[in-house]
Order: sequence, then structure tokens, then C-alpha cells
Amino acid sequence: MQTVYVDVLVAVNLMIDYFLLLLATKFLHITVRRRRLLLGALVGAAGSLVILLPPLPPAADFLLKLSISLPVALVAFGFHGLRAFLRQVLSFFLLSFAFAGILVAVWYFLAPNGLFVKNSVVYFDVPPLLLIGLTLLSYFVLRLLQRVTGRGPLQHTVCQIQLVLGGQACSLQARVDTGSSLKEPFSGLPVIVAEKKALPPPPKTPARVIPFTSVGGEGLLQAWRADSCTLHFPGGGMCRAECYIAGTEQKLSGGEYQALVPPSLLEGETEKYKKL
Repeated sequence: MQTVYVDVLVAVNLMIDYFLLLLATKFLHITVRRRRLLLGALVGAAGSLVILLPPLPPAADFLLKLSISLPVALVAFGFHGLRAFLRQVLSFFLLSFAFAGILVAVWYFLAPNGLFVKNSVVYFDVPPLLLIGLTLLSYFVLRLLQRVTGRGPLQHTVCQIQLVLGGQACSLQARVDTGSSLKEPFSGLPVIVAEKKALPPPPKTPARVIPFTSVGGEGLLQAWRADSCTLHFPGGGMCRAECYIAGTEQKLSGGEYQALVPPSLLEGETEKYKKL
């Protein structure tokens, strides 16, 4: 029977969960304070105590791992809407499950001394320096895979928008949302979604109708072409964009930002469109 030392178990999974959360931020293109990642990793490390339970059937193991991912993601990333939260939970859960699956394969085929996997929880009874080295190696291998598959981090994840809509100027704090790909159907121009209360009154011109699909269902947004739109990034960078602005009654965050910017506005894609 494998002897499990609780202090080693918690320390090992604290480090593993921290690097998995850090990797999740890279895949999601979000910026999170390292302190929050550490707190989330502590929650995950506490959840590793399920290794002390009797072996669980695959379905129960799956559901338990998913349920542990919920508080981990909430503590590490916070709650900024159901859609964002579900993406964060799913990203961390899949990374954790993949990591555990890789180690199960290593354990099954190589049976290294000191490696033990039970209930999808990893236990290493190995020297600390070796553990640190293996974890760092795994992290950089996954980052390399991330770049090869085209999921490298965006250069910017937040910006300030200087906007003129219907002859009226306003300024918005915005987040670059990799899940946003809305485009005006006729021109193909990207659409920035902003909270209505942060926008000036809508122009007198007819609105364009933008269909959308989200976690909450499907719907239509009214959008108007911006007279001008300039994105200002931390560090002094900026770019001008041709786009439409759609207003929503939904609160997009807890006050950190009032608009969601599609990544295409940062990739020079709007330069090829001509004004209608």
C-alpha cells in the first residue's frame, strides 16, 4: 500500500495547481494577479485530499474533479459574468484532467518510484528539487504546445476606447474578449459590445441588427457605425479602428470595464474594409 504524507500531498498539488492556473490565464488571454492564482491553487491543494477516499468510479471521479474546479476558478479568476466563468472553469478543468491523464499513463507504463495517481489526484514522493524541475519542464512544454497551436497570449488584454458615435464623444474602459467575434453582416466590420449606460444617446440613423449567440441563448443587438474609434493600450500604444458599436443592457463586469473588444480590431483586419 502506498503511504501518503498529507504535507507532501498538499505542497505538490499547490505547485501543480498554481502552474495549471497560470497556464489557463495564457490560454484565456487574461491577466490575473499572482496572489489570486496562489489562493486558487490553495483551494485546489485542499481538494487534493480526495486522494484519501476509496477509489471512485470514473463518473464520480469526473464530477468530483469538476466540482473542485468551480471554487478554484472562482477564487483565482473572480466572477465577471456566467460566460467568462464557465470558460475559466472549463479551461482549468480540462488542463487538470489532461495533466492527470498524462501522469496516469506515465505511472502505468513506467511505474516510477514515488509517483501515485488516485481519484485524478497526483502524489509525488520525490525530492523537492526534482519535483520543481519536472513541474517547470511540464509548464514550458505546455506553453510550447500553446504557441504551436496558435493559442499564444495577446499582446494587450485591456484598453481604453476613445469613441465618437453620432457626433458625440465618450471614453470607455474595455477588455479584449477572445470569445467575441461579432461582425456587422453586410460590411464584415467587427462589433464592439458596450454597456448602454456608458454610451451617448444612439444616433438618429437606422441601426444595423447584429445576431449573436451566448451561453444565455440567442438574440439581436442594435449597432451603429462609429464616427471614429481609437484604442489606447497600457504603455502608450494605440490603434484606430473602423467598427460598429452595439449597446447592451447587460452589465459586462463588476465595474472594471464597460465594453468588450473583438481581437480582430488588434490584428489589422479592419484595414481591408471600405466605408459603406
